[in-house]
Amino acid sequence: MKIAIVGTAPSSRMAAPFDDSEWQIWGCSPGIAENFTTFCDLPRLDAWFELHRWDEPTLAEKLNADGIEAYQVWMKAMAAKGVKVITQEPLHRCTQYPIDDITKQFGSYFTNTISYMLAFAIKEGATDIFIAGVDMAAIDEYGSQRPSCEYHIGLARGMGINVTIPLTSDLLKCRNLYAFSGEDAYAAKYKARTAELSGRVNQAKHEMELFSRQHAGALSALEEIDAFKNLLNGELTPSLQETIAERQARLTHDANQAGALAQQRKETIVALMGAEEDTKYWGQWR
Repeated sequence: MKIAIVGTAPSSRMAAPFDDSEWQIWGCSPGIAENFTTFCDLPRLDAWFELHRWDEPTLAEKLNADGIEAYQVWMKAMAAKGVKVITQEPLHRCTQYPIDDITKQFGSYFTNTISYMLAFAIKEGATDIFIAGVDMAAIDEYGSQRPSCEYHIGLARGMGINVTIPLTSDLLKCRNLYAFSGEDAYAAKYKARTAELSGRVNQAKHEMELFSRQHAGALSALEEIDAFKNLLNGELTPSLQETIAERQARLTHDANQAGALAQQRKETIVALMGAEEDTKYWGQWR
């Protein structure tokens, strides 16, 4: 029994063996189509997993009440066409996930749907498993879910099941063998780049705070001038009026300039932090 488990990561989801009828295609996680007409864009489908409760925020974030109802209608229609639809909560023509049997056999280390699908595939008697569209990059929201997925891949391989993972997936990947591979130019560059970005972020933060204080100081001085003018109740000599006008113009210029510079530094910080995050991602392959 050959089973391809297909997630949603665009880097490899279409690498699944859709054209090989020996492989079953198992999908999960609804995509959002206009007017909720379909929830899966895979070329073909043999099984579909929806293991969230209907009222769970994970679904609510993707689908409103109308969308969830349409999603249930779509799953029932898929089941009527012969697709094996597996859910947590009861749904007409669909199969409830055998959570008790699964946890009895595999334990309770499940942090994502893919892990549940892997365990189900093993239980169903899979001889080959192809995992497509599953990256779980270390720095994204799914990074914390990756160990559970890799654990169940290890269980499968330990039971003699052939598990194929695309090169573009982050699963079971490292750049060097710990302790046996010395530091190379890549690792040295990673350390230097990390230190450089950290320093630039700290410098930009310092400058943003400085310009923000200058901006606030100029605005405060303008408010004091207005209060002073109100106190004099219009009794100002032409010379004093001219002095006040010049002072207001200079403070307004300073406030605008400092505010613009503070905003620039804020945008720089966001860009640098994005570069830091990307560097950390690639650093896992050092």
